[in-house]
Amino acid sequence: MRIYAAADLHGKLRYIPVIEEGIQQSRADAVVLAGDVLNYRGGRPLLAFLDALPVPVFMVRGNSDPAHLERWAAGSRNVCSLHLNPAACHGVELVGVSGTLPLPFHSRAGWHEPRMLRQLTPLLHSRSILVAHPPPYGCCDQVMGRFHAGSRGISRMIRETRPAVMICGHIHEASGVGRAGNTLVVNCALGPNRRGAMVVIADGQAPAVDML
Repeated sequence: MRIYAAADLHGKLRYIPVIEEGIQQSRADAVVLAGDVLNYRGGRPLLAFLDALPVPVFMVRGNSDPAHLERWAAGSRNVCSLHLNPAACHGVELVGVSGTLPLPFHSRAGWHEPRMLRQLTPLLHSRSILVAHPPPYGCCDQVMGRFHAGSRGISRMIRETRPAVMICGHIHEASGVGRAGNTLVVNCALGPNRRGAMVVIADGQAPAVDML
């Protein structure tokens, strides 16, 4: 399975050709959006674009996404929310959690880590692809190269459950690939010279990532 992964679109229409190019370049079977799809309000043209894509779209909400985004996804033809909702695509299981830490950034979709992660943990296994907006603490999460701003709870959870891949965003300048225990971590935040990532899952092979 080939995934085009991106995060932190923030409702910007200039990312439409970036996503189109990423799908084409990666020959994607699916698109995964790791939060901050919108920017607090609006976004209808971008949502219409996602709903019309020729491959399925899987997403979670980030801190700038309004609550109605998940309600919209529930009625969408082509977009599926992964929030505590495992979904299979080409034999690969994806599951996610919407929201992010309320600090150090203002959040419209904050969550109480222990309660939310208790619900998520039983849904994960060693072949899962986990999708969340914040990265795990200490991996792909440095702000301005000075301090770590990821989720300690997610870091503990993935070291215990060992999902194959975690796709995240949130810390724009930390876009890239790292490891947290056995889990391959992909921060696919979009931005200048950051065009998302291609994630390849193949039977009998370790997951592979190319930043685009």
